[in-house]
Amino acid sequence: MATHRQVLQWLENELFDGHLVLGQQLPSDRDLAAIHRVSRNTMREALKTLEAQGIVRLFDGPRKSILPMLVREPAASAGPALQLHMATSDYPLRDIVQTRVLLETWALERSDPEHPAMAELRALLEQMARDDLSLKEFHHLEVSFHIALCKTAGNSVVSALMSSLRDSIYEYTMALVGHVPLWSTTADRLRAEHHAIYSAVAAGDRRLASRLVAEHIEYQYREAGVDPDQEQRTPGPAPDAPAELNPPGAAAQPDTGPHELADAFEEEPGDGPAPVSRSA
Repeated sequence: MATHRQVLQWLENELFDGHLVLGQQLPSDRDLAAIHRVSRNTMREALKTLEAQGIVRLFDGPRKSILPMLVREPAASAGPALQLHMATSDYPLRDIVQTRVLLETWALERSDPEHPAMAELRALLEQMARDDLSLKEFHHLEVSFHIALCKTAGNSVVSALMSSLRDSIYEYTMALVGHVPLWSTTADRLRAEHHAIYSAVAAGDRRLASRLVAEHIEYQYREAGVDPDQEQRTPGPAPDAPAELNPPGAAAQPDTGPHELADAFEEEPGDGPAPVSRSA
């Protein structure tokens, strides 16, 4: 089990047993590394992952230590349990894709171009533009971009739900890489689509942003020739792949349109702000 998942399970147990409460400071990175019997560098990377997921905030401590603190937001109280549940469950690919479309289209239909998450989106676009990114780095940034998109709606519960899908989205998008004809071409397309989605949000064109993100998500598995109705979630992220890969035979295109389920939500988003973390 990945270290951040071990820490996540530990946090869930401590919260359930009443040993921790929301907003409480946790042991330092050094002490957590000793508790979980991993190196300090490994623990720091795990804590950065948990910070990106909105579960902890990280602060600089004495002697170059890192002091994590559990978030206080009410929506985050379900975060550890959701993260652990998603990390240890196998859901059909189609369920994950439909849930993504549902959450992201709903959020962008209520997006605020003045939301602080817009700065986070711009920073992520700049990072994804680098040519020296590995596949893993690119896809971690891509998932962070889509989570930040959901934050622009200002609904902290939707943001928490989207964050709980982080590992599941990362795993299936990494698995799709081995099926695309040419990764460099796919990467350029993804970058262009990200910019188009961001521009629509920045311009206040919510309907366009919602449509673009639905097409963006659904085309990923179509391009790979993968039928989500026939695929289970992969058990873990694929290793870094070479730049050019041969595609398999094309599969039948699945029915689409799960974003229509967004109408089941209330028209107005919640008022809770999205968590803002310290830069790693």
